Amino acid sequence: MEKMQYDVVIVGGGVTGTALLYTLRNYTNIENILLVEKYPTFSELNSNSQSNSQTLHFGDIESNYTLEKARETKHASEMLLAYLNELPEGENAALVKKCHKMLLGVGEEEVKFLKRRFSKEMRELFPELRYLSKDEITAIEPKITEDRDPTEEIGALYSEKGYMVDFGKLSTSFVEHSKSCKKTGLEILLGTEVTRVKRTSDGFLLSTNKATYTTRTVVFAAGTYSLYFAKMLGYGKNLSTLSVGGSFYYTPHVLNGKVYRVEKGSVPFAAVHGDPDLNFPERTRFGPTATVLPLLEKGNFKTFSAYIKTAGLNGEAMFSIKSVLSDPEIKRIMAKNIKYGVPVIGKYSFLRDEARKIVPSLKYSDLKFADNTGGIRPQVIDIKKRKILMGELKITGNNVIFNMTPSPGATACIQTAYEDVDEIVRFIGAKFNRELFKKQFNQVNSV
Repeated sequence: MEKMQYDVVIVGGGVTGTALLYTLRNYTNIENILLVEKYPTFSELNSNSQSNSQTLHFGDIESNYTLEKARETKHASEMLLAYLNELPEGENAALVKKCHKMLLGVGEEEVKFLKRRFSKEMRELFPELRYLSKDEITAIEPKITEDRDPTEEIGALYSEKGYMVDFGKLSTSFVEHSKSCKKTGLEILLGTEVTRVKRTSDGFLLSTNKATYTTRTVVFAAGTYSLYFAKMLGYGKNLSTLSVGGSFYYTPHVLNGKVYRVEKGSVPFAAVHGDPDLNFPERTRFGPTATVLPLLEKGNFKTFSAYIKTAGLNGEAMFSIKSVLSDPEIKRIMAKNIKYGVPVIGKYSFLRDEARKIVPSLKYSDLKFADNTGGIRPQVIDIKKRKILMGELKITGNNVIFNMTPSPGATACIQTAYEDVDEIVRFIGAKFNRELFKKQFNQVNSV
């Protein structure tokens, strides 16, 4: 098989991998770069607009974020906004749309939580954030209060500063603006699956279904597969994974903006929320559900064996997974979501227990299961500590980086790229124009 040499190979053509490509091309002197994507198009899995909620996270309405996590998330989101705002008007309009957003509390306990969360520190971090009473909610999102029990207490945290982003199209944008950079040495291979990677004396040898490639450094921005490749190279032995698949339901247009529910701080799965759809404004999407699947790709049963290798299902790993699933709140959520997958009954249960908590007037006939939507989010488990690792997870080794579950997901793609490039230039002795990067991403005093 043909063998080719590169300085950097990026494995994964989703929003994280393509943001890294864009940053390498525009802010470093590295010219010999290869991006490999197993599917024939960019962002076919989790970055695809139908596989996520299209939310640019700021940390203001994400109720399971600490204040520090909210601050970091706001920082990352503003970096991505700086990129989007510099795009030509037509391209920007296809990628992002502004909308309001709220964190809805239902019942006395959740409303008390919202009032506590609306602290002085949160107001200082997010000066546009407001607390809404029931009447104020009605004026903005009338469907939330229509047909609701008048004795049920509700409240909300609200911001006008919300955005819907098509992260799939964003990936393509990163690629196109990488190609337009006046440098040589870029190669992009679609429909090319990396099957094996091994270390050599001067880098790595990557075997694919088409050819073999050698590289000085490699970055795996491959979602659920990143830990799979990490273990292939001897990293992440202390880690296992739960693959959590999400699904959505469509309804007619009932919400004007994004409406999130209060989440448990110790639970990594997103609570069901209602979102307008950037590409289909006539409908609203409710979800995601959260179901544990022994796969690395939703619906692709050929990935079962790769999941087993990734999870490392030895006795210690199995005990750790069992320990995580024994958490009362996680156990409750898992049982509830298993029920949602039962034909007919599941749809009714989802309507009663989830969708109507947001829009009480919804009918059974309003809900339509969204086929071919949702993806898998890997929840990485520390085997020794027997707990899920919340938030970002990155393994940095000798000239290799593995990016996994970069919560808050696609929002952090530019921030993640900055961190990766900082490592890559150190690996291979290249130059990174940090000053230009900071200037263009409005981070002169913060990055």
